[in-house]
Amino acid sequence: MNALPPHPGMAFVLVPHLAPQYKSHLTEILARNARLPVSEVQGGDRVSPDRIYILPPNRAMRIKNGVLHLSEMGRRSDWRNPIDRFFRSLAEDQGERAVGVLLSGEGSDGTEGLQAIKENGGTTYAQDGATADHLSMPRSAAVSGYVDFILSPAAIGERLGASREESGGAGSADPLRPILELLQTAKGVEFELYKRSTLRRRIRRRMTMRRLRDPRKYLRALKADSDELELLYRDILIPVTSFFREPESFQVLKSRIYPRILKGLSPHAPIRIWVPGCSTGEEAYSHAMNLVEYLGKRAPRIPFQIFATDVNPAVIEKARLGLFSKKIRSEISPRRLRRFFVETENGYRIAPFIRERCVFAAKNLVQDPPFTNLNLISCRNLLIYLGPVLQEKALRIFQYALKPRGILMLGRSETIGDFLGRFSHLDSKKKVFFERTSASSENLDFLRSGRFLETESALKDLEPSGQERSRPEPGAFDLQGALDDILPVRYIPNGVIVNGELEILRFLGNTSSYLRPAPGKPSLNLRRMAPGGLLLALRAAIHAAKKSSCAVRSEVSAALSNDPGKRVRIEVLPIKASSLHRECFLVLFEEGGIERPDKRRAAGTRRQKESRRIIELKEDLALSGEHLKAVVEEQESTNARLKASNEELLSSNEELQSINEEFETAKEELQSTNEELVSSTEEVGRGNRILTRANNDLSNLLANVDIPIILLGQDLAIRRFTPSAERVLGLSSNRIGSSLLDAGLPLRVPNLEKLLRGVIKSGGVHELEVQDERDRWYTLFLRPYRIEKSKADRSRITGAVMALIDITERKSAEKTLLRLAAVVRDSNDAVIIRDLNDRIIAWNSGAQTMYGYTEKEALGMSFSRLVQGGRRMQARAVLRDAVKRKNLEPIEARHRTKDGRTLDVLVTVTVLRDERGRPMELATTDRDITAKKQSELELLRMHARVICAQENERRRLSRELHDGVSQILSGVKYRLESLPGRIALGACAAAKILKMGGILDRAISEVRRVSENLMPSELEDLGLEAALRTLCRDSGERAGMQVTLKTGRCPPSLAPATALALYRIAQEALNNIGKHSKATRVIMALACRGKEISMDVSDNGIGFKLGAAHRHGRRGVGLGSMHERAESVGGSMKIDSARGVGTSLRIRAPLTGWGEVPHE
Repeated sequence: MNALPPHPGMAFVLVPHLAPQYKSHLTEILARNARLPVSEVQGGDRVSPDRIYILPPNRAMRIKNGVLHLSEMGRRSDWRNPIDRFFRSLAEDQGERAVGVLLSGEGSDGTEGLQAIKENGGTTYAQDGATADHLSMPRSAAVSGYVDFILSPAAIGERLGASREESGGAGSADPLRPILELLQTAKGVEFELYKRSTLRRRIRRRMTMRRLRDPRKYLRALKADSDELELLYRDILIPVTSFFREPESFQVLKSRIYPRILKGLSPHAPIRIWVPGCSTGEEAYSHAMNLVEYLGKRAPRIPFQIFATDVNPAVIEKARLGLFSKKIRSEISPRRLRRFFVETENGYRIAPFIRERCVFAAKNLVQDPPFTNLNLISCRNLLIYLGPVLQEKALRIFQYALKPRGILMLGRSETIGDFLGRFSHLDSKKKVFFERTSASSENLDFLRSGRFLETESALKDLEPSGQERSRPEPGAFDLQGALDDILPVRYIPNGVIVNGELEILRFLGNTSSYLRPAPGKPSLNLRRMAPGGLLLALRAAIHAAKKSSCAVRSEVSAALSNDPGKRVRIEVLPIKASSLHRECFLVLFEEGGIERPDKRRAAGTRRQKESRRIIELKEDLALSGEHLKAVVEEQESTNARLKASNEELLSSNEELQSINEEFETAKEELQSTNEELVSSTEEVGRGNRILTRANNDLSNLLANVDIPIILLGQDLAIRRFTPSAERVLGLSSNRIGSSLLDAGLPLRVPNLEKLLRGVIKSGGVHELEVQDERDRWYTLFLRPYRIEKSKADRSRITGAVMALIDITERKSAEKTLLRLAAVVRDSNDAVIIRDLNDRIIAWNSGAQTMYGYTEKEALGMSFSRLVQGGRRMQARAVLRDAVKRKNLEPIEARHRTKDGRTLDVLVTVTVLRDERGRPMELATTDRDITAKKQSELELLRMHARVICAQENERRRLSRELHDGVSQILSGVKYRLESLPGRIALGACAAAKILKMGGILDRAISEVRRVSENLMPSELEDLGLEAALRTLCRDSGERAGMQVTLKTGRCPPSLAPATALALYRIAQEALNNIGKHSKATRVIMALACRGKEISMDVSDNGIGFKLGAAHRHGRRGVGLGSMHERAESVGGSMKIDSARGVGTSLRIRAPLTGWGEVPHE
């Protein structure tokens, strides 16, 4: 409000969303801050300019005749959409003077109200999202397309003030005229007679969008920019429409109009409906659906056709497509959606049986010939944009196009004005009329340009133009109208306007004294309405005026209705105007003198009376003579013309005879041509079927291809797009027909318009990488849209094709590849890629450092040169195995450098495969582990020495126990057993000695067992298998479990170190099983496979979690010892266990080699 000028010259009504029980303080708050007076509406308030009115809580408000009326909100439904309710009443009451402003709020209240204001020619505003606290209401209005300006509140106030100043200011020259002339030249549409206020408003809107204030600068912009001219053209036409707009009107059609039409319909005659100003087709399709619903089962038997026209070809093209967005679900019931629409990915398509009934054509209502023999014309909210002259032209066209008693339906804010004499109300509330008088009896002139006017309509063009009659404020005194009613009565003489056939077109003043209706059929012809004496003078005067093209005056004595002896002065003036296309005459009547007897004097003599009568008769005779002379002259000229015409007819007759003979020949030719046309029709039918299939193929292709594709016209208007374009680029079906540049694509494409126009102009192709607002990468393809002609002709470019390929993953892969390439390039490991023929094709710096070959030397070299000669077969086997398997564990190998050194390397092999999984190349990463291997070998030697020392110690202890302790115990036992023979002992002592002998036996057995465990003699004497069999037997007996040994074929001799290691592992395993597993059965298997010996031990015990074994060091103490013994002979050990499933142990060791580690 603070942005408004002190005296804006307009009233402001504020309709807030308030709870019914809420006490509003809005009036006090605004009164303290606003410049204008603020008051709460009391009901019955007449709106005054420069004042703010506020709706109180728990009240609904409407405006009628400039007065604000309140009503109480009784039902809960009354609380909804108070803004829509007020805006609709404002649109009906104020028309094009209404201004709707929608500010921050929740929901969609106000959108339908703004639509009503826009349909009635008003101006609409909405708050922009950047300044709104609640976006729902302004966003709903903006998306609907019914908003002229989307601005901040301050900018809206400035715009309202500026519009008031612009509309109130007067310039020396009309800035509209050159703009309208430019539009007429470019588009062929004359906007001169459209409502000036609407034109100014639409032009101001475009000027605001271009940030221009001077109309002259905007005119220069229009001349330089054809796109801006196109946008202005679309704005002026205001394509506002929706399905089943004003639903009550469609109910009236079903209840009253359709039955009336069907009642007067001839058998097999179609119902013909015309919808002028159809925009994008919603109105026409609504009529088709409504009529099908009414006809029900009769629909297939009763043909009907709906003709829909609009002056804008772009909206007609969109209407023909029959594609609508999913937003129509708010306008159409689910039942109608299922019956009359086909759902697509982009929205809905009108059903074919409805589309076939609608014919769309680009047609100018007031310039092009209309459709005829129509049963119904639905022209809603079109006349409000036309000036008075064009409105009258349109209504005459409708009367001409309708059948007798045909139906005309107008919008809620429209009226038929002076045509009430020609149309009658059928439903005045819904603005439905039927024709009362047939237009066939009137003269309609079709102009060469396609326009047609009646002379009466042309007379309006004689009135001064340049200032439009402003609409009076409701309730205000219409001074101009009052003057128009009074002045003709007081000051304009009595007369009529007639055409060349003496048909009366308009009466002036009071002519009842001079003209009277003739008996019989009603007629407005001057010949039948003028008295005999007056008619003769009239015909003579009109003939003279027509001949001389000047005013003609005469005086005649005529027997008038009021005074038989009255003399009448007649004046006939020819009417000349460029807008009149036929001759017209203004006939004026004026009373002359009258002779009456003088009561104060005696009557004259009979001779005087006769003399006066003779004078009158002579005057009449002279007048008749002049008229007769004129008639004779006209007759003579007519006879001369007839004579010439007769001669022409004679020659024409001869020509017609020859033409008749030519017609006979042409008839035969037409017959053959007809046969050719039949075959051509069949060809066209086949071509149409092919075209239909091609169109279906194209529709299915666009619907199913997962690539964003947009088809553009020469003006960069969107023709079609794929569903993925809707998903990726945020397009919707209501964008079809609009410019791509206004779609707000989420792409960062510099100079997109220039690139597209270059493609259309030159036919070139552009391909570039672009990013969207989410930083996804696309390859953008811009190619020309060509229309293929015949093979001999070149194709013509009529637009452009825009396609996007998502390359985000590829760009990410490229980045990853660059990083990996840098890692590979700078890695210390040797990265080598070779083909399946073992040729090196890639060689990094790490490989050069490790092997000494430069990249140039290595490329193309066989990889086998790096492998030691004795191991090349093994390397080839590894290669074959890598190709067959997907995952390959790293392997150790020995490679040779350029200078002959041998390196121990850890080789990781990766197979590079194509998209079908077939191997293409092998990549190997070699890591030098020579130093590591030397350390491991040294560690192994140290470990072997430790084991050797342990076993030597075990052997020494075993000998000492066997030879020393065991012998001593045996001697003690022998002496103890010999005591009873040498000494007399009692029974008790003998028993104790016997018991001590048993203890000594057990001690000797335990010593022997420990000695055997320390160094089993069977292992050295009988070999590993015998030693394991004894171990299994003893362990089973000791732990109370069944231990089974299974052996395969093994060599009789085994390296001592390997045999000892396997024995110790088995010994430790059985010991652990007996102590911890609670097993009842153990299976031990010993076998040889190739150059390896394997030993498997499995039990059915309780098992354990492997993680628990890591509490003590790397594995457990026992498990660690077993691993160390396996590794000490070049073997490995693998253990598997889990709770409740037992434990299995697998040991692998080489048969030879590792056991011969030298002792020191």
